[in-house]
Amino acid sequence: MRPNKSTKKKYTDKEYDYESLYDTPINQLEEKEIENLLRTNSIDHHYVAKTISAGNMLEVELYPIFNKKDFQEFKVKRKSRKAQKNLNDRNSRKQFIRLINSNFTKDDYIMHLTYSNENLPPSIEDAEKEVYKLIRKINYRRKKKKLQNAKYIYVTEYDLQKKIRVHHHLIIDGGIDRKVMKDLWTNGIRTKVEELEPDEYELSGLANYLSKDPKGKKRWKSSKGLKKPKERKSYTSFSKKKIRNMIADDTNVSVYMNSNYKSKTYLDHEIRYNKVNHMYYIYVRMRKKDFTEKKNVRRNI
Repeated sequence: MRPNKSTKKKYTDKEYDYESLYDTPINQLEEKEIENLLRTNSIDHHYVAKTISAGNMLEVELYPIFNKKDFQEFKVKRKSRKAQKNLNDRNSRKQFIRLINSNFTKDDYIMHLTYSNENLPPSIEDAEKEVYKLIRKINYRRKKKKLQNAKYIYVTEYDLQKKIRVHHHLIIDGGIDRKVMKDLWTNGIRTKVEELEPDEYELSGLANYLSKDPKGKKRWKSSKGLKKPKERKSYTSFSKKKIRNMIADDTNVSVYMNSNYKSKTYLDHEIRYNKVNHMYYIYVRMRKKDFTEKKNVRRNI
């Protein structure tokens, strides 16, 4: 829904890094402290509901926008190089997770690709060339079955200093027998091809695991033409009263979310607080309801 003229005139919807700005989990505040903050807040603001739809997953981000005067006074300071890198890494992980949920299902595969000593590539670039050779072989088999070229995302993991040998995790379209896929990779003997197993968060858990970098370096690449997550903004979905009710009692979050997004089911949420402007950021994860399962349950009843 587009903002009405009065909202557009009064508030400025400039993009700012609201996620890192609201950095204090609300569960670290005392109940009386929350009540006091809700009562004394005086900054003129309006809450936006930004939704990101990726496959069956829906993320809802509720954050404040300010009138032009307050926005200038509350300008986000330029980040340090380290903070900017952390922000870029976080945004890259979010994009990675959403792309996987938007494009892959239980009908697709993840391939774990390793190298034997004699086939170990001399550089990361050479290793990535081996992945593309594999994809070309897969697409050749797909063409024989009159299937389109495969969609894929792959992660290359390595760290020479920490003795992590180069290897790849390739998420790719199904449609070809798993054994055939496995036999096409001839660079290592510990090749695994597994069916993807979504849970209530779809493939977020797997994607988050693959995108984390606790031990070595990782980078990911993808095929062209992947479905992009759909982003929308609403300026009228949640009133200030509803925002206050969710902050005062976070059991209201699931109630309001299930009411506002009737085709979705609430999963979890977090609420964070900013000590400077006394504002809040609410992040919610939901997923599409399984209407087929719902209908079957009704028939059984």
